[in-house]
Amino acid sequence: MPRHNRIGRWAITAGIAAAPLTGCAVADTPDAVIEISNVQFSPMDATVEVGDTVEWRFDDGGLLHHVESPGEFDSGITGEGTYSYTFDRPGTYTYTCSIHPYMTGTVTVR
Repeated sequence: MPRHNRIGRWAITAGIAAAPLTGCAVADTPDAVIEISNVQFSPMDATVEVGDTVEWRFDDGGLLHHVESPGEFDSGITGEGTYSYTFDRPGTYTYTCSIHPYMTGTVTVR
């Protein structure tokens, strides 16, 4: 058998084997989204279920923000992109922006 046929069969087999994996790589959609713009959280409060993910979207023209709930979650200081956190137990989680302490909100997890 010519060498190129063996390579062709390997490439096709590898492509078939990889095909199911690409379907598993679907990005997770957050259960709640909180926009950060105009130096505020919108909405300030969110209610989700245990196991749900909240995503904060930094869209304030590059202005630095820091989403944190001490001992629970911490986005780090950033001016762009997103930060997500998945809540694994019920409760009420107060969060703030440490740079702008008047920016506050809560996530209630049922």
